[in-house]
Amino acid sequence: QHLKLPRWSTYSFQYQEQLEGTRRFIFVNAFCIAPPGYVRQRFVMVLDGGPCFFQVKFDPQIKQFSQLRFNGSG
Repeated sequence: QHLKLPRWSTYSFQYQEQLEGTRRFIFVNAFCIAPPGYVRQRFVMVLDGGPCFFQVKFDPQIKQFSQLRFNGSG
C-alpha cells in the first residue's frame, strides 16, 4: 500500500503472554501516540489510525514473528 511508517522511536509497546492451545506466544501491541494513563491496565485499541497502530504475534520457541496487522485508515 506504500504507506509511510512513523519513526520507530515514536512507538510505545504493550506485551501480553497468550496461549494458543498448549503453545505460548507473546502478543505485541504498538502505537505511536503518547501512552494514555490506562496503558498498564488494558490494551490501547484504536480503530483506524493507519500505520501508527499495529499488532504482531511472537513465538519465543521458534523466535519468529507472525500475523502482523496494521490498523485500517479512514
